[in-house]
Amino acid sequence: MSSKKTIVTCAVTGASLTPSMSPHLPVSPKEIADQSIEAVAAGAAIIHAHARLPDGRPTNETAIWEEFITPIRRETDAIINMSASLGKTAEERLEAVLALKPDVATVIVGSMNYGLFNKARNQGVNEFAQTWEQEAFGEKSYQIVTQNSFATIDRMMDILLEHEIGMEFECYDVGHLYILDHHLRRKPNVKRPIILQFLTGILGGIPSDIDHLVHLKRTSERLFGDAVELFTHGTGTGNIKAATYGAMMGTHIRIGQEDNLFERPGVPFRSNAHQVEKITGILSALNIDIATPTEARSILGL
Repeated sequence: MSSKKTIVTCAVTGASLTPSMSPHLPVSPKEIADQSIEAVAAGAAIIHAHARLPDGRPTNETAIWEEFITPIRRETDAIINMSASLGKTAEERLEAVLALKPDVATVIVGSMNYGLFNKARNQGVNEFAQTWEQEAFGEKSYQIVTQNSFATIDRMMDILLEHEIGMEFECYDVGHLYILDHHLRRKPNVKRPIILQFLTGILGGIPSDIDHLVHLKRTSERLFGDAVELFTHGTGTGNIKAATYGAMMGTHIRIGQEDNLFERPGVPFRSNAHQVEKITGILSALNIDIATPTEARSILGL
């Protein structure tokens, strides 16, 4: 790792946790913008975003993205990281990204069974107000496979290189690191340092236990050497613990309402800023310095 300071990413809303789970999950563009701006004020340097329809369903509609990306850019100097996971083709996934030109867009570098039903179980929620939520966490959720073929990954990387948009590579398991290594060998013009996120704790991928995180870190450093900046996050109620593990190992971290809504069973986080305040308080007590957005841009070469 090239940095002594830790970058905090705040994933503000995501696409899988839903409004029935917590009244504090931002859904509307105004809610997403407001909570993002507050999270930056609390210490986040990167805002990782998804877009949602008024009822909370995920969407990739550019007009909705623009409603909250514009005020975040106007009111903060945060690094904007747009999710590019919705859509069957690379072009569909990157449609809003190419229109709005964020600093970074995500590229998921592997496929897996995705246990969405387990996210509801983990959050302790089993009653949903909306039909689409009931369907999302019902039998349908046992059939979800995240499909990220070699061809799709390759095409997404080519498009982002062409448009000079940074990439954050999301790895759900150790094997995905080797898939990324394959693509980077084919594309040596991908800008260094590589931005690599360990996305852990989803049923189907690697758990967030410390031994798994250490294995991910050591494998990444063996494959990519010093030309990588690692981020750690855990999906589910252990997200703060996983972030703390990551920071203590020397990686950057991610927290936010995308990954977990509850501070403890039955007690929701009040906002994304609440999560940022909690993790920065923990890291401050451990004498781990937090990077500003300007410092984060320098660390990541943006």
